[in-house]
Amino acid sequence: KQWYQRRVRGNMQSLEDLSHLSFALLGLGDTNYTEYGGFPNTLHTFLTERAAKPFYEYQLANDAVGLELVVEPWIAGLWEPLLRQISSLPREESLSAKLAALSITTVPTVAAPIKQIYNLEWEGEWEHSFPHGVDKLLRPFSDSSPFYPSTILTMSALTSDDRVKQTYELGISVDASYGPGDSFGLLCENSDTEVTALLSRLSLAPHEHYRLTVVEGVKPRLLPKHILLECTPWYALKYTVDIHSLPKKALLKYLAECCEEQKEGDVLQYLASKEGSSDLNELIYSRGLSLLELLTIFPSCHPGLGGLLQFLPRLNPRYYSVSRITQQGLKFVFNLITNTRHPATPPLPGVCSSWLNSLLPGATLYTYRRKNDSFIPHLPGRMILIGAGTGVSPFLGFLDAASTSDHVTLITGNRYRALDSLYEREFREHLSSGKLSVWHRAFSRDEVREEGGESWRYVQDVIRGSPGPELVKEITENVASVFVCGDAKGLAAGVWEALIEGLELHTGRSREESEWYLKEMRTVKRYCENIWS
Repeated sequence: KQWYQRRVRGNMQSLEDLSHLSFALLGLGDTNYTEYGGFPNTLHTFLTERAAKPFYEYQLANDAVGLELVVEPWIAGLWEPLLRQISSLPREESLSAKLAALSITTVPTVAAPIKQIYNLEWEGEWEHSFPHGVDKLLRPFSDSSPFYPSTILTMSALTSDDRVKQTYELGISVDASYGPGDSFGLLCENSDTEVTALLSRLSLAPHEHYRLTVVEGVKPRLLPKHILLECTPWYALKYTVDIHSLPKKALLKYLAECCEEQKEGDVLQYLASKEGSSDLNELIYSRGLSLLELLTIFPSCHPGLGGLLQFLPRLNPRYYSVSRITQQGLKFVFNLITNTRHPATPPLPGVCSSWLNSLLPGATLYTYRRKNDSFIPHLPGRMILIGAGTGVSPFLGFLDAASTSDHVTLITGNRYRALDSLYEREFREHLSSGKLSVWHRAFSRDEVREEGGESWRYVQDVIRGSPGPELVKEITENVASVFVCGDAKGLAAGVWEALIEGLELHTGRSREESEWYLKEMRTVKRYCENIWS
């Protein structure tokens, strides 16, 4: 019913014609209530009046006599008409067919062939093991902080329900000195399955030793800093380059030169041109296609390893915030990421998160301390900590370091109270001990009311709600520092806007004055952010 009120009644004009929609509907009701089947009957009427077509009989189950009397036979009979309905759907033309059908009246003129900067020689079998060349992989990320091998000590799931993101906590050993608010860089690797598939497609022996030499006349500034001049294809593709990245135009131009079939080369050359930008976005970028998927579509393309290493971007370290300092090292939190792409393209697992999820205690990671001087807790003092999802995790370390004489307000956001309230037990312990003074919680998928009777969907709703005046007083009169951790586009932008509105409403400042006040807080590091896109 809430969905109907939010999505349907709020968008009536755009839903007047539903003739394109086919549906099956099973209603649940109870004759002990006065409006038996009120909502499902309303929804059925709404759909049919707007020309939506039922492909299966609408029925209403009665809980007063037993839902299973209607529900079980209804479900049993659903599958055959559902399969018929699916099979009748129009099938999207394959991507290969769309690319082949491109009308390229004039192949863009190539000013000059792509200049390769490496010569490649093969020198027999040679098996490398990580961390061969790790100093190059880290440069320039850790010039001021050396890398350390870290051992996974513990790994635990913080969520278990498939309705929420899978979130894990890893405990690792570290040799560097870390504090609350710190973060670290982590060298990750491409999956064995994808590297093996790419090597097979390129017809490369995994462990044959190669040597790269720089082509005469190439300026040193043009040389990628991460390329290993002596290595094996397996090692280079697994650890040094990002094989998931969207192909840039320079790579497409190089691939065009590697095609045996003229038509395939022309298509790639067109996609890399100014004239082909629209088709490149629609057919390649919108689908998030990787190098391996691109080579599958263009079977006559046979690029060399040297060229791929030149044009593929480096596999960058991934960064994580420290959630807690322990006697053995530190703990951090990560979500198991699945990148949703075009409907016709299967989801792609996150490179680092899927790799971390495959590891077991005892495995070795390579990490380096990443200085984050702008996100260090101001202790002793007063702080307002605002985070959502895994963005709450650094604040556990803040509270570990706080004392009962500090005043700390925590505002957290999650989807469901029972399913993904990260570190609820630990935050409650800090609340009981007095280290945490005030805790406000928002749940985007649950309606959970606090003592005052309010419920909030997002953390910015807390600022706009009854806690708003006290939060503004903490900032303006008690000189509290604000720390924001989470998504840049949603959370960080929303919190910034809500605080501007709060300063306007509760202090009488104009919008310009309120925004200037927050910017001044940011300048003197009283407004601190640890955010990501």
